[in-house]
Amino acid sequence: MLPLPLLPIVALVIAVGIVSYALSTQQISLNFAGGAPKTSQTDPRDNQITERGPGGRASRGAGRPDGLVIAFRVASRTPGGFKATATIANKGQRPVTAWALAFKIPNVSVTAVRGATVVRTGRVPFVRGRTAIAPGGTVRIVFAAQGAPSKPSACVLNRLPCTLV
Repeated sequence: MLPLPLLPIVALVIAVGIVSYALSTQQISLNFAGGAPKTSQTDPRDNQITERGPGGRASRGAGRPDGLVIAFRVASRTPGGFKATATIANKGQRPVTAWALAFKIPNVSVTAVRGATVVRTGRVPFVRGRTAIAPGGTVRIVFAAQGAPSKPSACVLNRLPCTLV
C-alpha cells in the first residue's frame, strides 16, 4: 500500500505511460484522423462541380500543388444582378501555362465574362485562360451575373478544388 501523497504521482506516471504507448502505435492519431482511406482509386467525379447541401461550400484549405488561389469580389450591384471579379494568383514557384475555371454561385446565372475565353455561361460558368500565370502573377476575370451576389458554393480550378482567399 502506497502512502496517500504518492498516489497522485503514481497515477500520473501510469497515465503518461498509457498516452505515450497509444501515440507510439498511432492509435489515437488514426482515430482522430478517421483512419486510412478505404480506397486509393480516384473517381472522375472528384473533379466535377457538384450540388452541395445546406452548409456546403467551396474548399478554403491550402495545399494545392500548383499554388493557385482565387478571390471573388463584388465590384458593383445592378438592378437584378451584379458585376464581380475573380482574381487568380499564382503563389507557387512555377508558371501555370494553362488554366481553366468553373464555379457556381447559388441562384445566380453568369451572363457575360471578360478576361478569359468563355466555354460556357449560365448557372455553372466555365472559362479558360488566355495567358500563363507567372509565379507571383495574377489574372483577373470580370463577370456580370443575374441574381443576388454571394460566395461560390463550388469552384474548380485546373481540376482541383479552389483555394479561396
